Amino acid sequence: MNRLPNFLTILRVILLIPIMLLLTNAQDATTYQLAFGLFLMAALTDLLDGWAARHLNCVTPLGAFLDPLADKIMSNVLLIFLSCHYPSIIPLWMVLLLLAREFAVQGFRSMAACMGVMIRTELLSKLKTLFQLTAVGTVIISFGWGSFAGIANYIALISLILALTSGYLSMMMLFIRNIDLWSRRPLPMESR
Repeated sequence: MNRLPNFLTILRVILLIPIMLLLTNAQDATTYQLAFGLFLMAALTDLLDGWAARHLNCVTPLGAFLDPLADKIMSNVLLIFLSCHYPSIIPLWMVLLLLAREFAVQGFRSMAACMGVMIRTELLSKLKTLFQLTAVGTVIISFGWGSFAGIANYIALISLILALTSGYLSMMMLFIRNIDLWSRRPLPMESR
């Protein structure tokens, strides 16, 4: 049972393959509906893996590494895919700003790790991911259930704006709260 959280995390990334295949080859609403069902299943694994790790008392360094990585892969890969195929719904410039933020934050976290500091994911960063996934989900809904297309595309745009806002606010707060890291010396590293 102590492998369940990591299995769920890896499943989230694996489910991207059939989701992308369905979205790439979709020719009718049913295909989009199936893609949405798999997307929903993948998104739910994000809730379940953390819950399972805490309640089964099997939080591991591997899980702490894999979970946010799987979140980033899932949300960003799908946003890039949708912005390339449907730029009028998911503007590429918004996705690129989100990716730039991801690189900046991940670079800062890597620098902090070199100094022996582990930076936890805060609520605003989790909200950013939620807004990104909401944008992706509503776009898929707009294709699977055409009667919701107008409102779904509007919700997707609002979700992207909220993702950018919460993402950049969390990045600024991260940099400000950890400003002392810029002046620290890195820990001695072991070569392997």
